[in-house]
Amino acid sequence: MLKAAAARADIIRMRRRIARFPLLGRFSVLSLLGIALLGVAVGLALHARIQHRAVADARRLAVAVARTGAQSALTPADLRGPVGAARADQLDARLGRPLAASGVLRAKVYNASGQVVYTDERSLMGAHNDEIAPILRSAAVRTETGRGTSDDGHGAPTLSAYVPLQIGDAARPNGVFELYLPYAPVAADITNDTRTLIVLLTLGLLLLWASLFRIVASASRRLRRQAREDHLTGLPNRAQLHSDGRRALALSGRSGRLSALVLIDLDRFKEVNDTLGHDQGDMLLCEVAARLRDVLRPTDVLARLGGDEFAILVSDLPHRGATAELADRIGTALGRPFDLCGVGIELGASIGVALYPEHGRDLSTLLQRADVAMYEAKRGRARIETYDPARDPYSPERLALVSELRRAIERDELVLHFQPKVAIDGGEVIGVEALVRWEHPRRGTIPPVDFVPLAERTGVIGALTRWVLDAALRQCRIWIDSGIDLPVAVNLSGADVLDARLADDVAAALRRAGVPGDHLECEISEHTVLADPLRAVESLGRLRAMGVRLSLDDFGQGQSSLSYLGRLPLDEIKIDRSFVMGMGEDASDAAIVRATIDLGRGLGLQVVAEGVEDDEALAGLALLRCDVAQGFGLSRPLPADQLERWLAERTAARAAG
Repeated sequence: MLKAAAARADIIRMRRRIARFPLLGRFSVLSLLGIALLGVAVGLALHARIQHRAVADARRLAVAVARTGAQSALTPADLRGPVGAARADQLDARLGRPLAASGVLRAKVYNASGQVVYTDERSLMGAHNDEIAPILRSAAVRTETGRGTSDDGHGAPTLSAYVPLQIGDAARPNGVFELYLPYAPVAADITNDTRTLIVLLTLGLLLLWASLFRIVASASRRLRRQAREDHLTGLPNRAQLHSDGRRALALSGRSGRLSALVLIDLDRFKEVNDTLGHDQGDMLLCEVAARLRDVLRPTDVLARLGGDEFAILVSDLPHRGATAELADRIGTALGRPFDLCGVGIELGASIGVALYPEHGRDLSTLLQRADVAMYEAKRGRARIETYDPARDPYSPERLALVSELRRAIERDELVLHFQPKVAIDGGEVIGVEALVRWEHPRRGTIPPVDFVPLAERTGVIGALTRWVLDAALRQCRIWIDSGIDLPVAVNLSGADVLDARLADDVAAALRRAGVPGDHLECEISEHTVLADPLRAVESLGRLRAMGVRLSLDDFGQGQSSLSYLGRLPLDEIKIDRSFVMGMGEDASDAAIVRATIDLGRGLGLQVVAEGVEDDEALAGLALLRCDVAQGFGLSRPLPADQLERWLAERTAARAAG
């Protein structure tokens, strides 16, 4: 058992060592080994061919000597039996010189019965060889290698050849000429050719390996660079940010200095991509990267995480305020117009900040918490937000609240309050806005600001919106049946607007409640539309086709695109409450309210002012010819039964006045 465990541990350590071994090093070793094995295999194959060729050359020499020398010198009478001494001497004289010139060491002639009829070694005359008959039958030349003999019993390597002969007028071979050639020249040729082959093959394979190594090394460098860098901007990517971040945070931990992760998301970048094209969008991202580099220190790490999202890791900060100063410089740099194709583009950015070690001790945690802060910056009017645990939907407490919210939707623990919308000219109540409240069994009433953003971030918003739609339309049906004509407005989130099922869900809710489409108004915010303008226009167009009214909420927060405002199928715009509440004291707020009213009238839209707190604001809006008012100065959001009493009292008061 212990030995097996030790063996497994060794294997694991070996795998880790291999994994740490660079890819290029592994290629070098494995490719060299492969090329070496290939070289050996090719060398052996070619060596065999060289050897075969050398033997074939010796065979051809033997055939030439036998058939031009022996075959012309012999007669049929010489094959009857061993020749006499005189005839042997004649044959020695006739064959000796050409055989010697050809390098033949010994020669024999056999007749058809395998008897030696002539040889330059007289002692072998008359000897028999049983292998002659098969050679005659096949009429093929046979070669063999062996060793010749000398006085001491040893000799040099030889090549023997048996060549069938046709002596006289014979129709088939009737004799065999055996001769012995020295094998040393053949072996020398083989050795020389093999040596030349090995040198050329080695050089060729090494050149091939060097070429492959160069290609793979270049590809490896490119892959390593691509694994670390964003291909468009040349900035470090997410993986490299994690690598650099671990080292930077480790140094900060040892020194006790403050570090920060700054997450940047560009506003309206998708609009630029959709309007000017992806090439111009890429150019814009490169320009953004250049501007961010200009405001950073050499020691700061700037990375592109993907799309229009950038991250900056700032180390060795003297105090928290330095992060705010940096974020402000970033916002200012990105707030300046960008010049694309002669068009001035204003982007802006939402910036989230998470601090080390206060908000997290590793980069993953800091990224997640900077993302929470960035989302808060995007939702609100502030460009820059620092992480606040109280607004983190992923904290344990908030996640528990999400689970409770799901159950509350299923158990019908939510309630709707309705805030009247009053026509400024005439004072008629023209509709109500439905606002959800959560009657928690332990925590009491939870306002929407505490759970609606949480629902948006965690995917519960779809179920919440469907519940609000059903509840609002049921109440609208009750009012219609009781003679109260009050269209109801419901807020939609960005996820709702971009959901392909939105129009079908709204149509189903209208059918269930038996309410006509013109008694429902859907309110959307500016940032919801600009998240994906094309899909938003399509989705809202389907709602408008059902008779549903559409309202743009919180208008004037600085994110509007007038080009998309003209394309949206809107019925009204609602001026953000912050401008309405400040118009009496701030001239710029008053100017924004006036400009929005004029814009709405120019586009043929009804204009609603939110945040009307007193009669003075109402009178000011009347002078500006605003259409509708909504706010605490008229009525707080009320449950349905209280709203009905408020309507009755208002109607009675107006009748008495």
